[in-house]
Amino acid sequence: MKNLIVLLILISSLGSFSLLATPPAELDCLVKPEMYVELSSPVDTTMKEMLVQPGDFVEIGQPLVLLESSVERAKVKLARQKVASVSEIGRLKVQLKYARLNNERISELAAKKSVSQFEKDKSDTDVELAEFELAKAKDKRKIARLDLELALIQLELKTIKSPINGVVIDRYANVGESVADRPIMKLAQIDPLRVELIAPTEYFGLIQSGMEVEIQPERPLDRTYKATVTVVDQLIDPASGSFTVRMALPNPGDQLVGGVNCMAYFEFSSPEPSTQEIYSSLLSSTIE
Repeated sequence: MKNLIVLLILISSLGSFSLLATPPAELDCLVKPEMYVELSSPVDTTMKEMLVQPGDFVEIGQPLVLLESSVERAKVKLARQKVASVSEIGRLKVQLKYARLNNERISELAAKKSVSQFEKDKSDTDVELAEFELAKAKDKRKIARLDLELALIQLELKTIKSPINGVVIDRYANVGESVADRPIMKLAQIDPLRVELIAPTEYFGLIQSGMEVEIQPERPLDRTYKATVTVVDQLIDPASGSFTVRMALPNPGDQLVGGVNCMAYFEFSSPEPSTQEIYSSLLSSTIE
């Protein structure tokens, strides 16, 4: 009976508990690279030169690896020469100009009945054939330009560039080795960084996507940064009674490092267990 009275007193005082000031909510978190990227070659060839080393910072579009490309360079040189060649088109332009001048003279003589109709038809045909040959040569030049574009694309494939702003984590191939069906190096994107945490069930609904959170990483010490909530898991793990939250942490100048623990501070106060949870725990202890 005495335990039951104590239980009723505790339950009646829950309202007063909620009026007490509670500290801001804080949770343990982890700062990680936003993504890892393993680079490989789109063609079967060998490595010619490695332009970066593990630990180097890289930018989007920066060349990282040069592959063997002697054949592709020769194709580009040949294609440029074909595009630059103007001798054939120049000759055909002169030939067309002569055919038109000759046709004008023949037309004047034909009007005076000084030449036969056969000569007039032949002159007209020469002009048409000269125009046709010139058009065909111009088409060849267009094809040569397309061949040059293709050769440049094939040569571009022999230079592997960085798809992200990040840092080189590791390299898996050396100069002279084949890069067929194998990764060459691994990159990590560190701007923005990713912050992940596991929140207890009572935080569900309080943490919203787009919310700003103050993050204090282990390194550098005594500094805080603003992260933005990007993903809030909509499924609660019944075994642990928790859900996952992911945040984006801007890292201009690469001041922060990934792989360190941190603390996340929220603007709202620490949530308390519900009345039903407290009642159930007290009741079970009373029964025992």
